[in-house]
Amino acid sequence: MQGRRLSGKVQTVTGPIKPGDLGVTLTHEHLICDASFMFKEAEDKTLAYGPVSIGNLEWLKRNQQGSLDNLRLLDEETAITELTRFKEAGGGSVVDMGNNGLCREPEGLVRISEATGVNIIMGSGYYVGASHPSGLTVDSIFDEIIRDITVGVGDTGVRVGIIGEIGCSYPLMDTEVNVLKATAQAQSETGAPVNIHPGQSMSSPLEIIELLKENGGDIAHTAMSHVGNRHGLDTELTVELAETGCYIEYDSFGNYQNPIVLPEKTFYALSDWQRIQCITDLIERGFLDQLLISHDVFNKTDLRRYGGFGYDHIHKTVIPMMRINGVSDNEINTMLVENPKRFLQFH
Repeated sequence: MQGRRLSGKVQTVTGPIKPGDLGVTLTHEHLICDASFMFKEAEDKTLAYGPVSIGNLEWLKRNQQGSLDNLRLLDEETAITELTRFKEAGGGSVVDMGNNGLCREPEGLVRISEATGVNIIMGSGYYVGASHPSGLTVDSIFDEIIRDITVGVGDTGVRVGIIGEIGCSYPLMDTEVNVLKATAQAQSETGAPVNIHPGQSMSSPLEIIELLKENGGDIAHTAMSHVGNRHGLDTELTVELAETGCYIEYDSFGNYQNPIVLPEKTFYALSDWQRIQCITDLIERGFLDQLLISHDVFNKTDLRRYGGFGYDHIHKTVIPMMRINGVSDNEINTMLVENPKRFLQFH
């Protein structure tokens, strides 16, 4: 089986490491990213095409996709500065979820890792269908993922360590179904971890899990992203998802957006305190070993330089809040260290 040489190891952009070398790990971030395809031109062209600045920050917080500049994280020096804060706070590793559709920069990630001393795990596969090129087949996607893991991305020689974040719409587009099928097959072939970006529906995560299972995916080695932004405070629905065995990822800490509009309901994005309440409930129900947490830094306005909380927000703010809410240091360590160690190693 291809990739099984990595069994028991984590593959970073600078090479395989032991899971115990990860340290505190953020399992869903973006260091270099270009989501220009999501741009929704604002009526005010100055705001739409101008740079992110303190003068338009208030507007940007409510119109994140209305600014082209806000959708682009392309400066390596900024990434190094921001990620260094995470390292200084006690961080060890980050999963960069930039794959096809989000401007993957393998060599840039190597430079960022070497400059900061932070382990970086790079993603493979495809983001949402709106960013897909034409002609994607199950076989072509499968072959590309296998090559990314075993040889490297393009001619860079830099290898990926996770299949994801696999982008899904709701309902699923035909090419997204192809990507999910190829993802499950490539996971079965290599033993790689998988991360899923579910569609904008409360029912999307469970539907995707079923499709992966039907195509040979390892659900216990799969993380479902953005759970708080799909289920809100509906813990019962999240429990149903957790019972499938997948990892439950609360990856929007520090992110306060406009109302989330789903077919079933509209609700405001959870506050950090509400996310912690959901996590506490899941811990009490016995799902501690399936919980992952992160920030999902995606826009310039998420970075400290542009008025956001950055990559060290969990360290500086969320962990103290968890302690106040009764989450023990052992439970915090499980979510930030032990669970990523199990999830990110190849089987």
